[in-house]
Amino acid sequence: MGSAQGDRQQTVRNSTGTALNYNGDWHALFDAAGIAAGDFNGRLLTWINQQLSTSYPDVVGAMAAFATAQGATNWSSMGTFTIGGASTPSDPIPIYF
Repeated sequence: MGSAQGDRQQTVRNSTGTALNYNGDWHALFDAAGIAAGDFNGRLLTWINQQLSTSYPDVVGAMAAFATAQGATNWSSMGTFTIGGASTPSDPIPIYF
């Protein structure tokens, strides 16, 4: 995609298998993580807190901390990123037969 925002969206699409608009792709990620329906910022805050295993009270602070954890200067400069944590679809669940 070329831009940092486009790279973030592609990361989300790679995880969810969706091809929606920016918000739609992220909402699919939130759904997959089991985050209750709600507004984008509230769901993003919950998702970031899950990823960082913390409880930031505001989305701006959470976004800054997540970007830093990903090695970026800030959210706007963060392109591709790693999705981890037990609640995300990129975290493999072992299946035993």
